[in-house]
Amino acid sequence: MKRIVSTILLLALLFATSCGKNPQPGKDAFKVPAYASGEKQGHITYQLLIYSFADSDGDGIGDFNGITSKLDYLDGLGVSAIWLSPAHPADSYHGYDVQDYSRVNPKYGTEADFKAMIDAAHAKGIKIYMDYVLNHTGKGNVWFAEAKKGPSSPKFNWFHISSDPATDIATGKFPMLTGYYANEWHDVTVGEIGYTGRLHFKVDFSGSAKTLTVSPTDAATQNPNTDTSVKMFLWIGEPGKAVRMYSTGTGIYEITLDVDSPWGVLVRTSDTSWDGGTKWGAPKGANVLTMGQPLTLSTDDANDILFGSPTAMKFQGAFGSWMPDLNYGALADAASSGPFQALAETADKWMEMGVDGFRLDAVKHIYSSETGPQNPDFLKLWYERCNASYRATHSSDLYMVGEVWMDADKVAPYYKGLPACFEFDFWERLKWVLNQRTGCYFANDLMGYRQKYAAVRPGAIAATKLTNHDETRAATILNRDLAKLKQAAAFLLTAEGEPYIYQGEELGYWGKDDDDGGKDQLVRTPIVWDTAVHAATRDLDGHFDMTLVTDEISVDAQTKDPESLLRCYYDWTYARNTCPALATGKMSAHAKYNNNNTSDKAVAAWYMTASSGSKALVLHNVGSSAVTLDLQGDKLDSMLVSLGSVSVSGTSVTLGASSSVVFVQ
Repeated sequence: MKRIVSTILLLALLFATSCGKNPQPGKDAFKVPAYASGEKQGHITYQLLIYSFADSDGDGIGDFNGITSKLDYLDGLGVSAIWLSPAHPADSYHGYDVQDYSRVNPKYGTEADFKAMIDAAHAKGIKIYMDYVLNHTGKGNVWFAEAKKGPSSPKFNWFHISSDPATDIATGKFPMLTGYYANEWHDVTVGEIGYTGRLHFKVDFSGSAKTLTVSPTDAATQNPNTDTSVKMFLWIGEPGKAVRMYSTGTGIYEITLDVDSPWGVLVRTSDTSWDGGTKWGAPKGANVLTMGQPLTLSTDDANDILFGSPTAMKFQGAFGSWMPDLNYGALADAASSGPFQALAETADKWMEMGVDGFRLDAVKHIYSSETGPQNPDFLKLWYERCNASYRATHSSDLYMVGEVWMDADKVAPYYKGLPACFEFDFWERLKWVLNQRTGCYFANDLMGYRQKYAAVRPGAIAATKLTNHDETRAATILNRDLAKLKQAAAFLLTAEGEPYIYQGEELGYWGKDDDDGGKDQLVRTPIVWDTAVHAATRDLDGHFDMTLVTDEISVDAQTKDPESLLRCYYDWTYARNTCPALATGKMSAHAKYNNNNTSDKAVAAWYMTASSGSKALVLHNVGSSAVTLDLQGDKLDSMLVSLGSVSVSGTSVTLGASSSVVFVQ
């Protein structure tokens, strides 16, 4: 009898039709899965870092064309969408301090390259999601540069800028700043520091004190002096240029010029060298010129000499001095605010180009009271505005997922604004399950989370994941235990929700997040495709674990290894994509193996049932020893996919340590 059942199971593995099985004769003859049009049902998204995913031109930086060249890999992995790290020009390597939302970062390629990548992805049934940062910009952002010109600038109120933050918050000037994150203020110089007009410059080196006097004038301008024996210059303008002055007496140098400088001037005694005391500027804290008054020069502390009279003020930046927070004002006025409208216009541009959705960064920080109603209400305004644009050319709604880094109870209200939110509790629960080898509570916990979300938004999408670019890697937390890593993948790909796979997770990449130490690159290691020399390592500036960047654990090597983690991912993504129950099903408890079964704590069991009627039984044994399950009433004659050791005898299933299986019902 046991032999007959085993034969039936083998045939089911090869020929099951109600839920597909990767059609290949065996692991040793492995072929990367190929999907027919519309066959990828599992809503699997791959999070990739543009700068470290794939380098197409050999400069060491990942790029759009590199992504295009690896779409076959992502397609074979069963991916139906890609979440890109920020694609805009930015102050940093990671891109979350955006300079200009309307452009793409030239390091990654041109807009034509970006469009070609989108089109190529669409041809393979893969959507493109852009990362959008609504909470803050970069300090080098074009809007912030305008805001710093002062209160007369139309963009001054696009940010929280104040000379007295405490008073301004207390009097309600900044209605967004009411919570814990409302007190992160950083120094900024506000006001016009440049000058456009005609000026007379006089440098006095005749005495022990060296001075510069600058005065507006109507006198005729002068061409730069051509007498090379005179070694006194002004460094002025943007881009800077050295202008030789005229000697008008012992140690006195003068010239009259038409000036258009966004900053100011320096005095130089050489036009070729910056060393050896040739640069003369202003002492620290005294670098603002007063027209007509001598400014004492310093070569030891030669700061830029600024035109104008800027004011020392402060700006709010919850994420640091390089990321000023945007000011949308009171919620009632947010949708009509300057930054809201400008950001929406840029989002329109990318949607018109073919972008299918957006991942929104740090949404709990937009209004500083993270658990109040303001952020969900703001996100509702934002989503409805973007979705209206999207629906003008599409028959379906826009996808948008928010990063709400809190537990499920606090995430649930955010579904008022967004169709999808990341479920950080998924990994919090799963890592406990795997490390404590206790699975009986997992399904009940997840179903409880789903009920909370559905109470706010019917059809709420739980974006499930293991870890992401801000978290210590799953492989580190699971002590690089390959069996646990494979089972983590199996849990992710058999649970209700829409799963995300983070770049390198399918290869077992490890790394401890060290954001406080400035080493967040440690969890952002580049992909090695075949040989390490081709990896996109340049933007990470050496801050990654070199033991990961090896040929031995490359995509090529793991594809050939029947026991690799990557091969496991191929199996389970294929099962999810081709089985409607796993792809779109809802979880329900098993009658026997559930949270009330304290005698079989290592077992996590649940059903997945799709609206079409497709149903699957999911079983995981997270224990360190085998378990035999009595499954009377369940169908055990059609095994879809398995991990580890699984055997069937009559109505019993024996699962080895760290083993998983799915049966079609």
